[in-house]
Amino acid sequence: MKTETKTAFANIRLNRSRNILIGIAITLITLLLFLIPSIGLGMIDIQYEATNRVYPTYHGMYQNLTPKDTAKIKAVKEIESVGLRCDPGMIPNDEYSIFMTSIDETCAKFMRFEPSEGHLPKKADEILVSQGLLKAMGLEGKKVGDTITLPYQIQRKDGLDYRKEKEFVICGMTSDTDANEEAKGYTACVSDAFVKQEFAPKKLTYEVYFRLIADSRTNVDAIEEKIKETGEQFGISKDDIVINDEYLSANYVDPMMNVTIVVVMLIVVLAGVITLYSIYYISMIQRVQEYGQLKAIGATRHQIRQIVLREGYLIAAVAVPLGLLLGTLLLQKVFQLLVYFLEFETDDLENQITIEIIRNQEVSCFYPWLYFLVIMVTFATVYLSLLKPMSIASKISPIEAIRYNGENGSSKSIRKGYDSINLFRLTKSNLMRNKKRTLLTILSIGITGIFFVTVSTVLSCANPKEAANVSIEGEYEISVITESGNKEHPELEWSQVMQKNPLTSEVLNQLSALEGVEKIEPFSNIALSNEEFPSGGNEADLAGMPETYAKELEAGLIEGHITYEEMKNSNKVILNEDLLYWYPDLKVGDELDFQYMDGDVQKDITLEIAAIGKYPVSLVDFADFITAQEHVEQLSQYHCYDHIAVFGDKKYDAELEKQIEGLCSKTGGIKLSRTWQSEYTLWKQGMSFIATGAYLFLGVLGLICIMNLINTMINSIHMRKKELGIMQAIGLSEKQLIRMLHLESLFYTAGAVLCSVGIGSFAGYLCFLYAKETKMLNIMYYHYPVVAVTGIVVVMALIQLLLVTVIGKSMKKESLIDRIRFSE
Repeated sequence: MKTETKTAFANIRLNRSRNILIGIAITLITLLLFLIPSIGLGMIDIQYEATNRVYPTYHGMYQNLTPKDTAKIKAVKEIESVGLRCDPGMIPNDEYSIFMTSIDETCAKFMRFEPSEGHLPKKADEILVSQGLLKAMGLEGKKVGDTITLPYQIQRKDGLDYRKEKEFVICGMTSDTDANEEAKGYTACVSDAFVKQEFAPKKLTYEVYFRLIADSRTNVDAIEEKIKETGEQFGISKDDIVINDEYLSANYVDPMMNVTIVVVMLIVVLAGVITLYSIYYISMIQRVQEYGQLKAIGATRHQIRQIVLREGYLIAAVAVPLGLLLGTLLLQKVFQLLVYFLEFETDDLENQITIEIIRNQEVSCFYPWLYFLVIMVTFATVYLSLLKPMSIASKISPIEAIRYNGENGSSKSIRKGYDSINLFRLTKSNLMRNKKRTLLTILSIGITGIFFVTVSTVLSCANPKEAANVSIEGEYEISVITESGNKEHPELEWSQVMQKNPLTSEVLNQLSALEGVEKIEPFSNIALSNEEFPSGGNEADLAGMPETYAKELEAGLIEGHITYEEMKNSNKVILNEDLLYWYPDLKVGDELDFQYMDGDVQKDITLEIAAIGKYPVSLVDFADFITAQEHVEQLSQYHCYDHIAVFGDKKYDAELEKQIEGLCSKTGGIKLSRTWQSEYTLWKQGMSFIATGAYLFLGVLGLICIMNLINTMINSIHMRKKELGIMQAIGLSEKQLIRMLHLESLFYTAGAVLCSVGIGSFAGYLCFLYAKETKMLNIMYYHYPVVAVTGIVVVMALIQLLLVTVIGKSMKKESLIDRIRFSE
């Protein structure tokens, strides 16, 4: 064993208490470095596993392809497998929307579609149905193998063709879901042979679902680029290219994930470097004399640096495994805690599967590579923390090192004294001996306090009740059941639903008549589209607001001016400020051309931006453009109500909610989409989850900083044992000694509190302004975190009181003679 290593071992045994504090700090840093990425990566993997069990497995889809085009797509060498789908028409029914579709086995596999009984249709007269569909058609009791006669209409370019009838043999059955009955929509599956009988080859088009040849290491961006490149190669328009983003993100490499992990770990490393540097720097004041003696007997600069470095590494060699072991034991407990926060949203299928995966531990959240990464990062943190102490120990000359006490150098030959002395002046004298040490201690403790007060301010402003008020208008929201872009349910497109809008005047009257309902407010909507706005041919929304909100609309204007009356009979609209994030060039006076579907008829409209407004989500529901409800009614021959806000006499009324759900079920096509109570519960659980994670993280950082305070106090007293002993010999009582130590500790605490509360409050207010501007966490009003700030002040005061009490009792165990003889 080399001399440097033996010396480092000896120093560790000699300074056991100090090294225990450093070891605890390193253990906590290791714990954070391990837990944060483990929890993040674990939740992502769990979510991806849930996604893989719910979402279709195709990579992309091309629409409106001819049979020749599909053959060309199948021949592309980068494509692994291809599935075909065609929606030939619909089965007419007065109450239900029943669509016909044809899918092959590959497409069915992509869609996770498996008949509960029988098989997919192969012959022209075979059909796959469900019991709900048979009931809707008055054919209850039919089973696989039975022959049924069904009417149908083929979808041509100019609309639905004349009705036909055909005998079909039931080749299989599918299961019904609650969503089918709520939406009053079903799908019958027919064969490709049937499709080819009804369409001439030149008029037949398919939707082509496919998977590329790729493995788990393939980049998501690369897959998306290949899908678009192949589409362009065959002349497929951008609007006809669909990418399965959810599935791709869940199964392939996301470049942003590595960046996120690195950023989080760097934050922990920075906090660790600051704290460990503070501990080592303060400890080095005493240790420099030891290193000076070694230098006097022949140790080189390199050897001194190696002794300091190896001592730190030897402590880390014990602390890092302890941190990893503690993190490993806590990790599974953390995921069990996450189940509690997920259980409130059990109606969501993906959420239910996520809970099941966590409970059954079906996804391992332990990553062997992460252990090695944490070890390397922690040792790098220790090394960075030791750079300055190593420099101090190696550069000072032997004579200066023996006399070194860490005090600031001064050009003055005479130090200013006092005519009389008291405890305050003694305390001040000690604190001013090394201003850098004092300031460094206050800042290292204060940094955690600043983070704490800043985060507490944001969390106190994120009030669940206020967030719920901003999220929903009224106490209950009833929405028309629609779904855009779902090729399996085209009957749920808004252009189709609006033709038989279930929110009739009769339904509105029934809602108003329910006991506990004070009023209802219906909101209109028209879906706009334009190839250039937004890019990609996506839709924008034109929301029609009731006249009762005229004052709110005019009060929310931040640029330009228009009244509700002016919007009634003109194409002048209000632009929602949120849209400027995506299109910052839009301004008052711009005219934009759009198309919209009035049922099956496409119409053109030109909107003029008359003003820009800023409104809560509850009012505009993420709409891009806002106008008077009367104007929306003029644009369409159909009823354009898409949701209703119901105001109750109570924030939550279980009986009223039950009645509303019953009315929705009876009417069909509408649902109780949200309630104030559900939004409140959602925000309350979400805030609890965020607060728990944030405070646990800050709590561990706080413990690291407390180790720094303890180390500072112990080293300060340890270095002055002889001085304190002499002072007691000339009359300083034990009580006065303890009071002096209390004053020193109180100074550190007061400095840290002022730093934390002062800077933290200012930073917290800036964060509030940013959160309000960006609508983060639905924050609207400022609330100062009185409880949190009081708590941090009380905790710091108790810690300093406990610390001085323990140190005082420890000092009493040593005799006055031993203290005076210390360091002789």
